[in-house]
Amino acid sequence: MKAKHTTLGIALLAVAIVVTAVCWWVHDAPRRQSLASLVRLDNALHSGGHAELLDLIVLPAAVQGRTAPEQSEFLVKALNDEISPEGLAVLRKSGDYGPLRKLFPAEAEIWGKQAGVNPDECVAFKLERHGLRAEVVLVPDSPPATGHSSPGFRIVRLNNVKQLADTNL
Repeated sequence: MKAKHTTLGIALLAVAIVVTAVCWWVHDAPRRQSLASLVRLDNALHSGGHAELLDLIVLPAAVQGRTAPEQSEFLVKALNDEISPEGLAVLRKSGDYGPLRKLFPAEAEIWGKQAGVNPDECVAFKLERHGLRAEVVLVPDSPPATGHSSPGFRIVRLNNVKQLADTNL
């Protein structure tokens, strides 16, 4: 009888572990998708895929009236020093993630207005390190402009992610 209870207890524990893992996986999906969008942006910036940038970024109002090549050129110049694989690794490991209004309550409305997006739909990463604040703001992409089956995110704001990996700070 005791062996039967032990077996039942082990089975219930295994089910609880699986349910917890599935719940965590589902809950963490937007964070993983946000990071995947940032990786795609970094790849497009540093591999010459500049046309893809226009699908990954919410364009600033100042460049919306320009031609696609001019927009891409502006984005490359503006973002090249803001993101790197090493900085993304630090952000992935240590950055806070959540709703834009929760992480940046003072700036959310301003940033949303500047980009022409609803700040309540945006998510963000934030990490303060060595007196430097990294900021990433993303908005769900619907329908996905990237052609991926899972919904992606478009980048609204990107600041200081590359600098996170600078060991001299």
